[in-house]
Amino acid sequence: MSLRPTNVPLTVKEFDTQRCGVCAGCGCACGYIVYLKDSKLVDLYGHPHDPNGIGSLCTKGLTLIQEATQSPLRIRKPLIKEGDSFRGMTYREVKDWIEENLRGSIGVFLDRLTDLKDYALARQLADRVYSDSVYLPFRASTLRPQEWREQRVILSLECDPVFSEVMATRWLVDAFERSAYILSVSSRFETTSAKATERLLLKPPLVVRFLEELADKLEGKEREYRFEEKVEKLSRAFTLIKESLILIGEILLRTRWRGNVLDALRRIRRKVGVNYAIVGNVSPLPAEEVRDFKRDLEDLDALILFGNPAVYLSEEELEKLSRKKVLSFEVFPNLTAHHSDLVLPYLIFPEREFIGFRNGFGFVSYSPPVLERPEGVPLPEDVFGLETDVRAYLSDLGVGVDELPEKEGGVDVDLPPIEEWDGEVERSEIDEEDLYLVCDNTLVDELGHWNVWTHEIERKQLAHISERTARTIGVEEYIEIRGVRLRVKINNNIADGVVFVPSSFEETQPFDPGVRVGRLLREAHYRVESLRLK
Repeated sequence: MSLRPTNVPLTVKEFDTQRCGVCAGCGCACGYIVYLKDSKLVDLYGHPHDPNGIGSLCTKGLTLIQEATQSPLRIRKPLIKEGDSFRGMTYREVKDWIEENLRGSIGVFLDRLTDLKDYALARQLADRVYSDSVYLPFRASTLRPQEWREQRVILSLECDPVFSEVMATRWLVDAFERSAYILSVSSRFETTSAKATERLLLKPPLVVRFLEELADKLEGKEREYRFEEKVEKLSRAFTLIKESLILIGEILLRTRWRGNVLDALRRIRRKVGVNYAIVGNVSPLPAEEVRDFKRDLEDLDALILFGNPAVYLSEEELEKLSRKKVLSFEVFPNLTAHHSDLVLPYLIFPEREFIGFRNGFGFVSYSPPVLERPEGVPLPEDVFGLETDVRAYLSDLGVGVDELPEKEGGVDVDLPPIEEWDGEVERSEIDEEDLYLVCDNTLVDELGHWNVWTHEIERKQLAHISERTARTIGVEEYIEIRGVRLRVKINNNIADGVVFVPSSFEETQPFDPGVRVGRLLREAHYRVESLRLK
């Protein structure tokens, strides 16, 4: 990170210290400046010279840096479970507990707000490392988001960056303002759709079918095409226009049609040089995924959890978790904390040196600590008395450890594009059930619901359904999904045949708690499934 404070301060508030950092609230890695008075944060601005954020910070970044770090709801000391309650303990007692209880088969789960040092620590602690990121062994993007604005033809498939990589949305808006042809194919209309030249509102399996038909058209296959006109137009454009781009939302890789999506994108890239980006929580470093974590729960003796993986679990799986020895690092007393034996406070990214690598844009970013660490809270590696070395993992990505702190905007990883990747993919039959449940991000993520002013953006967990779907299935005010009763909101920005429920709610949130995806979905490692109502 080469950012330095501006010559003229951006704030009019009184301060005595200014520091620069890189936000890790999402994969955009926007630079920012904090202004401190007596070590307390008094103001915060996006850094005007940063190439990623160009002077802006989104709601998520502001919340995490400014609100979450100072929240009275934060966990600030070790808590040990005794019966149905918790009591405080010392870190000396923590070390004794670890020596006595973390034995046998150990699994570590890492959420997106963990960094490369946490990943290196997990590899030292356990053979089984899990993550809520989608692992991709190839380059997730051929372009930085800033280059999206130069593209003349853009196909967006179930992709709205405002819900995952918030600041990347601005570059799509720039492309729109420059008269790019944008086709949005998705199960809900949001920011990308609003800026699109044309838009198709389709159930998720039909979004996948659209991509497969485009690949078949480019390969010249004789078949019956459901989307003949659109895929013919795109195939000509992608063949003739170099500045073309396909955006694929991470949610499509969290369906049983993941192999279909990767296969189709690989076939397209082998025929034409269209650019691509898989947008969302993806990782270039291997880890097992949520499905594997759920599968292995029975066989693991102890778990070390970062974040809130309990939201993916059913009641039966939560019961399995309760029978294990569980240590969790948490910012807030969430559902996972309630099902842990020992809960330790976790440092938010501005309070520590942070190396971010989970993004669909293919780069690694570095930030020094910019805020004071909460008193008495150690780094995770210090809790276990271990030193972490990230050089080998950076080397695997083609990133030099010395260049990382000084490279403006992060360092690109050195991985092959998807067309050079020969990995096997498992394709699934694309069915067309009448009704699908879609659980995905909205603007407010899970941590956002622990802060009053961001929670107010989306106070209630609702089931969003089009008017036609509501009439077809005969629901009015409420819908029942797997024993959960949700209030219905008629929303004609949702595709027919889709029930959309935000995935960022869970039962222990302090304001208007909702229901975790583990209760709503039969297989919560997916985000889309056929919904058969009783």
